[in-house]
Amino acid sequence: MTKTSLVALAGVLALTAAGQSFAQTAPTPPSFGAAIPGQCVLDTGKALADSKLGQQANARLAQLQAQVKAEVSGESEALQAEEKQLQDTQKTATATEAGKKQWEGKVQAWAAKGEAWQRKVQLREEELRYTSQVAINAVMEKMIPQINTVVTQNKCSMVVRAEGLLQYQMTGPNNQPVEVVYVNPSMDITAAVVQKMDASGDQLPQINRVNLEQQAAQAQAAQGAAPKK
Repeated sequence: MTKTSLVALAGVLALTAAGQSFAQTAPTPPSFGAAIPGQCVLDTGKALADSKLGQQANARLAQLQAQVKAEVSGESEALQAEEKQLQDTQKTATATEAGKKQWEGKVQAWAAKGEAWQRKVQLREEELRYTSQVAINAVMEKMIPQINTVVTQNKCSMVVRAEGLLQYQMTGPNNQPVEVVYVNPSMDITAAVVQKMDASGDQLPQINRVNLEQQAAQAQAAQGAAPKK
């Protein structure tokens, strides 16, 4: 499994707006006009990242990713060790015709295991992508009722996603990136939604890695058991 794919998946819940990081220091903030009555703004990515449930889901995803990395890395190291052994014994093992055939058979078996490993890596990456979506959906399921409560309390006539607004990234405390959204802060209900989520006491269901092979087998079995028309 490539390092890039693991890093990308590790941050899947930390969804922030795709604004360019063109400001490294804090510029003079603008003076916003009056809030638009009935219009609210919600940054769902920030709510996912900042809420306790989102952080729990992110931690669980990181744990599952670490398990997969350990699994495929261990098998990769075993394949590399076997490859070295084959290379080291090639000269002596192929001294005879019989030995050569036996050695070539071992090479073919090693190559087959390598191809199976590559397929497993691709499968695990796909499973982690599915699992990430399951985790996001689980958090969003808990978030929606809190959004509804905040919208009702703030008498929002319309809620706009912050991701669609102009924004930039600046350096905040401890050199951490901070997304700044160009909207009157009084219209932003994100913090209120996070507060409601954290105070709700809701718990996430257990998040396990999606097993695509098992799902495929179950679907095939169900299809075979279906009555023929």
